[in-house]
Parts: sequence; C-alpha cells; structure tokens
Amino acid sequence: MKLRYSLIALVCLATISCDKAKELSNQARSTVKEKLAKKASPSSGDRADPELQKLVDQTSEGAIFRKDLPFPNKLEVKTTRNEEFSGRMFQKSELGSQVGTLKGTFTEVTKLQRSGDEVSYSLIQSTFTEPLAAGADDSTKPVVKELAPASKPIDFVRIGSAWKPANKSDFRTASLSQTISPVFDQLLLENALAPRVLWFGKKRFKIGDQLLVSGKTLPMLVTGNAEGDLKLTLDAFESVKGHPCGLFSVSGTFKRNQFPDFDGSLTNEEVTIESGKFWLSLLYPLILKEEVSIIQTIHNGGQGGLATRGQGSSTTSVEREWKKL
Repeated sequence: MKLRYSLIALVCLATISCDKAKELSNQARSTVKEKLAKKASPSSGDRADPELQKLVDQTSEGAIFRKDLPFPNKLEVKTTRNEEFSGRMFQKSELGSQVGTLKGTFTEVTKLQRSGDEVSYSLIQSTFTEPLAAGADDSTKPVVKELAPASKPIDFVRIGSAWKPANKSDFRTASLSQTISPVFDQLLLENALAPRVLWFGKKRFKIGDQLLVSGKTLPMLVTGNAEGDLKLTLDAFESVKGHPCGLFSVSGTFKRNQFPDFDGSLTNEEVTIESGKFWLSLLYPLILKEEVSIIQTIHNGGQGGLATRGQGSSTTSVEREWKKL
C-alpha cells in the first residue's frame, strides 16, 4: 500500500506552508471515502474461468478458501497500481530541508515471472499525473510526469536459501543485491509469486461472515514486519481476471517497518484503512485485488542520504493478473 515517495517527491514536491498543506490533507480526507465508494461498489465481477471454477470448494454452507492445491512452479503476475494521494511531504538531505504538498495520481505497472528458483522483474510504467486546475475546460490534458523509465528485466536466482541478482556486473545491481536479498521472500509474498504462509482454516465462509486478523494471523493480509488489527467481512464471491475470489470489506489499522520494494527502498509506514475491499483467492493463499481508502504516514531513507516523510490520504487500487505458465 505504499508509494515510491522518494521518486515522487523529487519530481513533484511544491514548497508551501505547513498550515496550507494540513488544510489540503484534511480536504482530501473528506472526499476520499466518496471516491472509493464509487470505485469499489459491489459488482458482479468478471466471469470465472471454467477450469478454475471447477477447483472451487463451495456448497450451500459456504466456501473453503483452499490452501491444499500445489502452488504453480511457473507463473506470471502483471500488477497495476493506482494511488490518488493528497497530503504533506517532508524531505531532508545534506543540502537542507523542504516541506510541501503532493497531490495527484501515481500509476505503476510491473510484470514478474517466476520459474522455480528464478524470478524476473520488469517495470513497465511509473508515472505521476497532476490534478487539473480548477475551472479547466474539457480540452485541457493533465500533466503526466515519468518517474522512472520502463526497465529491462532484472533477473534473480536463488542460491541455497538466498536470492541474488543473476548479473551483478554493474554498481546498481550489486547495491540492489545488498538491500533486497535479505528480504526477497517478502517481495515474493507481496507480489503473489509465493503463497502466504498463514491463510484460512477449514471453516466454510458464507456471505456476511466476519474475521478479525491480528497478531500472529496478520501476515495473511499484511506482509513483512507488521502489527495491527484488521476486520474482514465477506460480501460476495467474484472473479479477478477469471480467477475465483471471495470479496471482503476491510477496515482497521497496521504499521510495519523496513518494508522492501524492487527499487531497493525500505519504508516504514502507519496505515489506517477507513474502508476498502480485498479480493482473496478461493484456490491459493493469494490477494489478487485491493481497493482501499487510507490515511497513512510513511518514512524512508536517511542515514546520511535523502530522507522522505509523508502524511496524507489516498485511494489505492491494486490489481494482479495472475496466471500459470
């Protein structure tokens, strides 16, 4: 649920007073729920793939969220993330400090492939779209800034219990190896390249059933070093790109430390989910789609380099097109 704030802030930070930034953040909080309600209203979803639907264990008493099926050895996951954010940003470096606002929509599209002990990561799109000015006419096009260019695939291999870049001949990949190799398993879980260790039990769930996820069970929803409490309510059975899922409404709070991304960043975050939806696979321990309205505080960087902190509200959607190869 985190943005690459270090990239966004470098491109988009506009210096203004703290009081004005707080006012903008409060305005965003008053409208974010309404936007999410329109975006995540109950729907029939897309049609389930007939072959996948045959694997669903569902009776008149409810459905079991399966975790007994062999997890695919070869798969591909294309993830599209959109986050509309409004709030305050703080930057500090050896050159000084900046305080400003960030308002707009971050879009990121990535593709990952896994074949056993080999993983390939590609960045397809990373952009930030500024909001249109008040009173702009229909012919006005929003300003779209590229945060990072599309990348060639970066390959990782598992040697023993450790994941390493397949090619460490340049400084960037060597540095990346030092940062994310110790936490690569978290990236596999977060990006649906590995099944979540904790999942539902053998209970059949029917519409309206609720579940509190906290403490030792939190990793079934939140990857990494996290703590918090989330409440789930099963609203419907739907499909995501043909994959049968249970659609849950979700609310609650959590925080986690040093959560990694494929760009090598590590982020601390505190998140309040005011309202949202999670689509959880009925076949494997996977989260395939998220739509949430959140209030968040993030911090990354530091130790002599660029440090970025952010506070604000956002509506976030994450959809994973998950398929076996």
